[in-house]
Amino acid sequence: MRHCEWRRFVCVAQSATPLSARAPLAMTEETSMANKGYFIITDISGYTEYLTASELDHAHEILQSLFDAQLKSIKFPLKISGFRGDAIFMYTPEACFVNPQSFLETLENLYIVFSDTLQQMQINTTCTCRACRNMSMLDLKMCIHYGDYIIQKLGDREELLGADVIVPHRMLKNHVIEQTGIKSYALFSEAAAQALQLSELTHPLVPHSESYEHIGEIRMQVFDLRPIWQSIQARRRHFVSKEEAWVSHEIDLPYPPLLVWEILNTPSLEAKVLLLDVAERTDNLGGRVREEARFHCAHEDSHFFARMIDWKPFEYYTIRQRAEPFGNIEYYQTRRLIPLDNGTRLLVTMSRPEPDVTEETRGQFQWMAGLFGNIRGVIEEELAQGRITAA
Repeated sequence: MRHCEWRRFVCVAQSATPLSARAPLAMTEETSMANKGYFIITDISGYTEYLTASELDHAHEILQSLFDAQLKSIKFPLKISGFRGDAIFMYTPEACFVNPQSFLETLENLYIVFSDTLQQMQINTTCTCRACRNMSMLDLKMCIHYGDYIIQKLGDREELLGADVIVPHRMLKNHVIEQTGIKSYALFSEAAAQALQLSELTHPLVPHSESYEHIGEIRMQVFDLRPIWQSIQARRRHFVSKEEAWVSHEIDLPYPPLLVWEILNTPSLEAKVLLLDVAERTDNLGGRVREEARFHCAHEDSHFFARMIDWKPFEYYTIRQRAEPFGNIEYYQTRRLIPLDNGTRLLVTMSRPEPDVTEETRGQFQWMAGLFGNIRGVIEEELAQGRITAA
């Protein structure tokens, strides 16, 4: 039930190796077609200082664990293009996201995974070597740019080409920490920030700029990632498990979790799934969907009102809902996405309402939960129309 505009993404790309330095290559129509997308590079801050101040064997194991944790969490629609030392270079085509909030929360999840992994290693270690003591030196930063690119096929490999693909690599060389004091950050070029409407999704943003040889000045926005992880640590979870559910329904879908998530949280598409005449956000919070966001949905004269209680992007969210047609009873509903080898399991669970109701009413709610099965047909229709992509 997200009040975000249905839109596609656009970006900028650039290659570290000039075309003139490459071997001649027959360009097919597929490889020569310009695309739009976002370019993301993650980099472990403090990497060099940490290596030089620590025992190599333990330092290597720790860095490898942090690197592997990132790799494990990089999923559709992010595509890995290459590696440079401790940095991972990724991109995503414009059609892979329904709205900007999902893109931003995908980046935040990468940082949360990194920070959780680092924290667990710090808690669990009993070693007193320098490598284990110095883990606090490490952090994660990201640089994001937006624009055009071409995919060049080299055998079974793909490589991005274009005037701007190199920009996020250059953005890694910056003075953000010295000038802002922010150590864990996502650094957005102004092009990326504008395309994402970033100022509407998060604040505060810190303006920044750098000048680079052959590129000139790049204006940027700095987004502090540390408070995101801290808020996750402090947050109280509200989750209706399948075991405690009064009503539940599940369906297996051959689509990635992010795609299913966006269908559920785009009002016009949620309305199709649940046969609603109205699905809208009604609070005055502004910006992205988060805890305390409020919603209204209706079918004919039946109205339902909800408040977001817990929001964990791409995994689950829980709402507190009031059902007007059933005497304004209230209950919790959790919508959970469980990754499968070849898709996603959508599990919808609902707590026993207050005040209590009859078994007949329970049967009606079970029928309504079954409406989530319509999501398969909605996804198939959107794919057929080319409005979304699953690859």
